[in-house]
Amino acid sequence: MIPFFRKIRKTLADDNKPLKYLRYAVGEIVLVMIGILLALQVNNWNNERLETKKEQLFLKNLQSDFKTNLTELNSVYEGTLDAYQASKDLLESIKGETPLIYTEVDILLDEIINKVSSLDLISGSIDEITNTGSLNIIHDPELRKLISNWPYYEADTEDDIKIMIDNLMGFFIPSLFDKAILRNIPVPAQFEKDLNLPKISNSGFIIDYNKSLRTLEFENEVYNNTLNYMYTLNQYKRLEGYLRNTLERIEANIK
Repeated sequence: MIPFFRKIRKTLADDNKPLKYLRYAVGEIVLVMIGILLALQVNNWNNERLETKKEQLFLKNLQSDFKTNLTELNSVYEGTLDAYQASKDLLESIKGETPLIYTEVDILLDEIINKVSSLDLISGSIDEITNTGSLNIIHDPELRKLISNWPYYEADTEDDIKIMIDNLMGFFIPSLFDKAILRNIPVPAQFEKDLNLPKISNSGFIIDYNKSLRTLEFENEVYNNTLNYMYTLNQYKRLEGYLRNTLERIEANIK
């Protein structure tokens, strides 16, 4: 096309027809500009197509991670709720005057100690988006905002879990050393199943739970531990709301 116009331009120039030459020159420039604009448009379209494809891949990975995190959270929440209920029941037991039944107390202590577990959240997809500076690929501004809030919810939840675990392991369990027979507390079933270890026999010591547990000091220790479970359960609910809202927004953007 361009060589053709150049041939015409040369002919017009040779024929001394400047006005016609100018028209053809302008036409040639316009055609070149149109060609450039079309090339840019095709390039932009191709880039948008690649970004959309990348966005959809991110969204599907996020969807998988958030579904897994909700399942993990629900499991940990139920365990912590059982521990909270056991703490509440123990408070009621030591408050009354009915003689404490050793086996029932041991079961409650088992649930208080062994029902809580760590929360293992998956953040691979969000880490990839933030670490590669790809957040702007997500077109939905509300979803971008939700993704940006992930570090806050993750850190806030980890803080509450750390406080709960530190209190349980560093304060509450040591407080039982002279008040209960920890050896008689049932060993978590998953340990026996996973490790196939021989059962630990019961202790030969005898302690009067009615005297060792029915004290103001121990009641305060149990109550403090119960409050820590409550704070953590409340944070789990907040995290669940965030995960569900974000997952709904992710799925609304998947095509």
